[in-house]
Amino acid sequence: MAYAGYRFTRKMIEAIKGEKGIVEPSYVYLPGIQGGDAIAKETGVDFFSVPIQLGPSGAESAQNILSSVSSDEKKLLEACKEGLKGSIDKGVKFVTNSPEVK
Repeated sequence: MAYAGYRFTRKMIEAIKGEKGIVEPSYVYLPGIQGGDAIAKETGVDFFSVPIQLGPSGAESAQNILSSVSSDEKKLLEACKEGLKGSIDKGVKFVTNSPEVK
């Protein structure tokens, strides 16, 4: 986990500094990013981990890899979708119902 955080942070800094072509897997709010709406419709969830093109303004676009997954992988995605939806709902409720920090 620590290395993943380091790697993502390093890539984000490189992108902010203007380096081009940086793509990192990221768990993102799909409707908030270019290309994410199609992935959200296909998966049935608003948050999902996909390769993200990083740039000076942060996450610039999502890459839809779902068309290249095998039939076995599609079955696994379907099997985990309900659990993922439950986790997303819990996270959204936590954030929206958290007490205000003063």
